[in-house]
Parts: sequence; C-alpha cells; structure tokens
Amino acid sequence: MIGSSPRPAVVPDLSAAIEPILRERLGRFGLERVEVRGRLGHASEPAIFADAWHRPVDEPIDREALARARLNLSDLLIDYGGERFAYLRTHFDEKRRVVGFG
Repeated sequence: MIGSSPRPAVVPDLSAAIEPILRERLGRFGLERVEVRGRLGHASEPAIFADAWHRPVDEPIDREALARARLNLSDLLIDYGGERFAYLRTHFDEKRRVVGFG
C-alpha cells in the first residue's frame, strides 16, 4: 500500500532476502534477530526499515562492516525496482567498542 498509508507493505521475498545479507555482514557482531517493516521515510516516501538486534559479544563493532551492510541493502532494493530507501538501524549494547575508518 503506497501513498497515504503509514505502513507500506513489504514484499515477502524482499523481507526474506534482507536477513541473510545482514547475517552475512553483521553475524560476527552477535546478530540475534532482524525485523523488517515497510513504512514511510523522512520524505514521506515508501521505505524499508530493517532493525538488527545484537547480543553482547567481544568482537568490536566495525564501522566499515556496517557501511557494507547498508550498501548491500541499497543494492538489494535496486534489484527489486529501486522504489524504496533502506534504513538500517542497529541495536548494540551502548558499551560496545567501535573500530574502523582510520
């Protein structure tokens, strides 16, 4: 449901394709579960919101891996017609160490 609906539908096979990408890219950081929803984004355009929930692990969060995961989600949406923007929200313990980008 695109248009005035506050929750545009997510194509089921698109939703099923997102989790393996995030598991591949973010699994080593304690990825526990992924939730995918269609909603309107900041510009009131249909968008995909993927929430990645992580348990505490010793592996520091790698910013480059997060950037690659976001890029892979964008590529996936282009493959599905490019009509939506992908928002990736990662939920880590706030005390996790972060590395990457110099």
